[in-house]
Amino acid sequence: MRVEVLLATCNSERFLEPMLESLATQTFRDFVLVISDDCSTDGTVAIIRRWADRFDNAPELVVREVPSGSAGANFASLLALSRGDYVFLADHDDIWLPEKIFEGLVRMHALEERVGSDVPLLVHGDLTVVDADDTVIAPSFWAFKSIFPTFGMSLNTALMHPTVTGCTAVLNRPLVERVRDIPRAAVMHDWWIDLAACAFGAVDFDPVPHIRYRIHGANVSVPKRSSLGGALRRLPAPSEVRRWVRLRLDQGAEFLSAYADELPPDALATLEQFVSIRSAGPIARRRRLRAGGFRSPDTWRNAAAMLFV
Repeated sequence: MRVEVLLATCNSERFLEPMLESLATQTFRDFVLVISDDCSTDGTVAIIRRWADRFDNAPELVVREVPSGSAGANFASLLALSRGDYVFLADHDDIWLPEKIFEGLVRMHALEERVGSDVPLLVHGDLTVVDADDTVIAPSFWAFKSIFPTFGMSLNTALMHPTVTGCTAVLNRPLVERVRDIPRAAVMHDWWIDLAACAFGAVDFDPVPHIRYRIHGANVSVPKRSSLGGALRRLPAPSEVRRWVRLRLDQGAEFLSAYADELPPDALATLEQFVSIRSAGPIARRRRLRAGGFRSPDTWRNAAAMLFV
């Protein structure tokens, strides 16, 4: 059994050593750390090499000579190279609790026993939100961002509501094979991975955080707390809501195009119905959105989508 931790780095020296220390002190130690460095100009590569002998298995380092273009593209390149039976994704600026890998494997093996090990499977989880100084901002990232993980278990709701934070993800081999070629049109690699698991296999989640997720102001994405009050104070313009819906429809169309010949009948029907919303008339768009169960957990988002789809 080959267990891999795929770590994407880019000018990561500020927070990289605490992350590497948290990986080197995992209770499950028989894993291979595979790193893709995206043309760092700071001391990132030197730090990685300095920490190499702290791991039971020698880390594998890919130093890119041409920028990937995004964190998602860097992760996609790691997945394309992966040889792991079980694959964990890791961000360069977080801290993993010692049991992170062990608990991820336990939950993945339990999912395999229920569903089978020959189908694409994804396990992910909640996180504790901390600041640059490792001070807790929120004990639950899901509560912080109003994420409902059950919505990421069914394809129709996963198309509308992203629930997977990539650094919590554990993929089995069949899922890695399905997502080897994540297109640049994917909104984010972790959302695409969730869609693939929903379409071809199954998803499970761990409500207990095993990562201290650092928000420090220089993140690739800068998550802000979600709330109804905040949403009402920042009511988006109709054009913004349409862009929000269109983003999801376009990603669904890209997913359908990528897997049309391989999708199970139910998943194919769901995606065809979802993508057909793009070309339908105003009344038909709303009917198809409702009939297909394409919805978010937030009443206000659903109402906005119905008004401006």
